[in-house]
Amino acid sequence: MPNTNQTGSYKESSDPNDKPAPTGYKPMFIRSTQPFGQSTTQSGAYITRVNANEPSKVRVYAHILDSLGTYYAGAADKKWSSVWCEVSDEFDGNKRPMKFKVVEKTIRDTEPHALAIVMDHSGSMGEDRALKIQQAAEFIINKKKDEDAITLIKYDDKTKTEVSLTTSRPDLLTRLQKNGLTGFGGYTAIADGIAAGVKELINAKGYERKAIIVFTDGSDNSSKLSKDSVLTFAKRNGIAVCAVDFGYGINEAYLRDIATSTGGSYTRIYGTEEFDDAFDDVYRRLRNYYVLEYTPPDYGMHKVTLKLCPPNGKPVTNEFTYDNTPDIGSIALLNVYFDTDKSVVKPESKPALDNISTLLKAFPNMKIEVRGHTDNTNKTKDLEYNKKLSQKRADAVKQELTKRGFAAERITATGYGESVPIADNTNDEGKALNRRTEFAILAK
Repeated sequence: MPNTNQTGSYKESSDPNDKPAPTGYKPMFIRSTQPFGQSTTQSGAYITRVNANEPSKVRVYAHILDSLGTYYAGAADKKWSSVWCEVSDEFDGNKRPMKFKVVEKTIRDTEPHALAIVMDHSGSMGEDRALKIQQAAEFIINKKKDEDAITLIKYDDKTKTEVSLTTSRPDLLTRLQKNGLTGFGGYTAIADGIAAGVKELINAKGYERKAIIVFTDGSDNSSKLSKDSVLTFAKRNGIAVCAVDFGYGINEAYLRDIATSTGGSYTRIYGTEEFDDAFDDVYRRLRNYYVLEYTPPDYGMHKVTLKLCPPNGKPVTNEFTYDNTPDIGSIALLNVYFDTDKSVVKPESKPALDNISTLLKAFPNMKIEVRGHTDNTNKTKDLEYNKKLSQKRADAVKQELTKRGFAAERITATGYGESVPIADNTNDEGKALNRRTEFAILAK
């Protein structure tokens, strides 16, 4: 007879003893903060995550750290611009420097966060580790900023929302059950646990930043939901999944893929004593970070390289891969060019047409809408002029693609004129952003 717990679920066996970490394991947890300065040495900018949910805009989240876990703040100041000595993006073997902007967010910023802490309570955790993960959640609750909201979720082969999303620290501390595996101890349903976190965060109002911190010591063996469906669920709702894998019994690719695809972070630890540090590190990285933003010219699998050159230290290089292939419903820029008041596609548009052609070939069922937009400049005073011009430009792009052999029914062309601005039309910079051609994925 299989072992069962008091809920009737099949029970996983537990090994209470931590196994030694692999040779060379050196976890880097943020432990303190210092200002970046001329004396900063032995530090590097480490990419924690990349958010490519908007295909035309990539955000690289980085932390300047030294080997002791000191986070250096203030390097986004213009006087340190030379410190960011390389930001390059490689696609299809072609590596190019990127024009980027860098800003910093710190714990002092008042932007509220909504967090779901999703804790593995499967049988393999054992009583002691289950209690320790509950204590790690308590640690974060005590450290959180007052405006941050937290929901607490436990899972084995079922999920339970122990505390719904709230900013109340007393409520969180009172309702968090620090009772080991009581009521749990079954198999492991990671995807279902993440989905429960998304459902708690999805309707949170007033929170621009939403993230799940999911912890597990095993691999998914009982979820009703698939990994892909949960990944899509999180991405469509703008929720980053920050994953913490523990020990040797995990499937690293499983949570790493979800974290990478949703713009979250991935951490792997090996010691029970690291639970507090790992949770604290994820929270610190969500609250303290540099973000480098740029527009990649291609869609697909990329590798971003970030090199930091500290004033008195050796350059440190960090790399990260991401995939900005658009999902159904997403809208992305199509970098095609036209002369002023013209609708003939210029020769320098070829790389963009090559790129969208690659996507259409890779996904034979893909259907797209090419969307033309203009600013509000209209010398003729004809109210329909800009709409007609944008339609002609969208039609011209469609024609270029059909010349390449793609069926016309796969490509819809629509001119929106000046009706859908994305920037201020009262200045030249805003007008330039509004004069654009986009494509939207209708089917894939």
